[in-house]
Order: sequence, then C-alpha cells, then structure tokens
Amino acid sequence: MNKTIMQNAREKSLDILGEIREKMFQTFPLEERYENICVYACGSLGRLEMTQNSDLDLFFISLNDRKVDPMEKNINKYIFFSKLYEINHTMKFPDPSKEGEYWSFINKADFLDIGSRKEDFNNSFTARLLFILESKPIYNERIYNQLLEETVSKYFVDYQEHQDEFYPLFLMNDILRYWYTLTLNYEYRRDNKDSVNKKNWKRLKLKYARLITCFSMLACLYHKNVTPDYVIDCIKMTPIERMNKLALENERISSVVEEIKIEYEWFLSLRQKMDNGFDEKEQRKSAFLRAEKFHELIVHRLMSELSKDYPKLKSKTDTF
Repeated sequence: MNKTIMQNAREKSLDILGEIREKMFQTFPLEERYENICVYACGSLGRLEMTQNSDLDLFFISLNDRKVDPMEKNINKYIFFSKLYEINHTMKFPDPSKEGEYWSFINKADFLDIGSRKEDFNNSFTARLLFILESKPIYNERIYNQLLEETVSKYFVDYQEHQDEFYPLFLMNDILRYWYTLTLNYEYRRDNKDSVNKKNWKRLKLKYARLITCFSMLACLYHKNVTPDYVIDCIKMTPIERMNKLALENERISSVVEEIKIEYEWFLSLRQKMDNGFDEKEQRKSAFLRAEKFHELIVHRLMSELSKDYPKLKSKTDTF
C-alpha cells in the first residue's frame, strides 16, 4: 500500500527530529550553563510535515532566574547561537529568517506573564502560543515538560474551585487572539517586493497550516471535563493527530474530519512543488477556492457540530 504524502512527511520529520536532537545534545552537554534551558521546534517540524523547502523554526526558553541567568551574558549567547548555526548549516536548512533576528532567549518570567502588555513586543506571546499549538522539544525535554505543566497551570488558575463547570476560556481566548493576530499581520506585513508565488504561498499557508493549527486545538477544548492533563495530552499532538482523536470520539464528525484530511493532503502535495505552484492565474484561483472550502469545513462545519453538545461554552466564545 502506497504511503500518503502526509505519512511520508511525518516519517521525514521524525527522522529530522531525531537527528537534530542528537546533534544538539552532542554540541550542548547538559552542564550548568544549559541545564535550565529548552529549545523547541514549531512550524513544519512541530507539525511533523517537513518538506525539502522547510526551514527550522525554533524558540529558546530559559528557566533561570534572570538575575543569575548565564544565558543573559552576551558571550554565552554568542557561543550558543554560533554553534547552533553550524548545526543548521550542516543539516542544510535555509538560514534563519531576518538573519537570525528571532534567535534569542526568552526568560520564563516573560513567557508566563500572560496578559502582560510586554508580551506584544517581546515575542513571548507568539512563543507561548506556538508552544501550545505546534511544538516539539529538540533540546532538554525535561525542561520542556516542566514548562508545559507550568504553562497549562497558568490557564487553569480557577480550575480547582470550579472543576464541574470549568471552561478553559482563558486559553481559548488566547488561541483566538493569536489567530486574529495572524490574519491582521498578514494584511499589515504584505511585502510588495515578494514574488507573486511567495505572496500567494504566505496567504495559502495562513488558510491551511495556520488555520488547522489553531482550530484543531480549539476543537479539542469543546470536550467534557477539560483537565490540565487532558490539555497537555492535546498539546503533545500534531494538528492532524488532534483531528483523528476528535473523529474517534465523535462519529458525527468523522466524515468532516476525513474531508479536512483530504484537503490538507492536497495542500501538502502542493507545498512539495511550491516553486511553481502559482505561475498561472487559473492555478491561483483554483487553490484559493479550495482554501475557502477548507475554511468552511473547519470553522463552520466542524466547530458548529462540536458546539451542539456544549451550548454554554458556545455562548461564551466566538470561535466560528
């Protein structure tokens, strides 16, 4: 039986994940300087759907007290990121975007400062939401798991007193805020210097990869008795794994999930030939018509069906 594009991408991603983890631990032994940091991958690797055109989308978190954090020292940061660049180059990934502008450590205090005005400009909001929606640890999984528990607990501060009627609204609102931020940033940051192909790929990735990443998690939160452990389990899944989980739990949505997977498989197949995916006007028109169908499947059909069992939650959110 031939493997699907999705299956092949997953296997390729797991191989890359294993290789980069090995190189990271060979390069950065868990000594005092590095024992309280973690590095995680997002993007294609976090979703386990790498292609030959994918790059490494990484975030770096330090759990050290900022006053004594060795990674606050410029020389330590320089050594760390220069060695990481060698790994990136050895594995033949493209250079990090904007010449490594986003390669910097975020302190845990900022990462978990949920709702702070600072998180809009220190990249902690984006780092935290991608951590929740599509991350895989590549260095120091122990610290990654510790951070995962602390992050989820921040969204469950009222859980102990309201277990029977608890809705994870705080988390759902942050996911929606992130989704709206993505859509607004797409409009605001359009670059007229981009080629037609690149412009349309940015738009299509928003309508497929970004959409399924956000709404697969929102869909999982339409669930009876949402606990911190349940959310942690969902975070550790890829968007497609979340969709499969939902279909197994609810037969009413199994056909919709199957349609979603078929459309996403098409998107992944197009990504493999992205260099010439939008050369013709009719190609672009066809692609974005399919993207509208994908949006309808997830945002309206899937979410509407799931919300029927949770009218109280639906009345408190604005997810579709």
